Amino acid sequence: MELNDFAYLFAIAVGLVSAGITGSLWALVAGKELRPALPRQVGVNTTLTTFAIAVNAPLAMVRTGLWYTKHNPVMALIIMTLGLGWSFLQGVFILTQFFGFK
Repeated sequence: MELNDFAYLFAIAVGLVSAGITGSLWALVAGKELRPALPRQVGVNTTLTTFAIAVNAPLAMVRTGLWYTKHNPVMALIIMTLGLGWSFLQGVFILTQFFGFK
């Protein structure tokens, strides 16, 4: 493996960890688990809920893909690929904007 491969894996890991931290903080503050569904009513916390869902989505997609492996492996691969791709982009954003990686 080259150094670039580790950078890709590190970006994916940062994206998944940030998604997990967001979901855990939401459960701690709101007192309920974050569900990947848009809110039904518009209110004060709609923006925060939508942001938390967007940040937590890669982890939810990977978990859903792992659940689907027994039922439909092809769909599971597609869902996990989309989740890991989103996680990679989220990790790159975090590493470049907050930690100054180039």
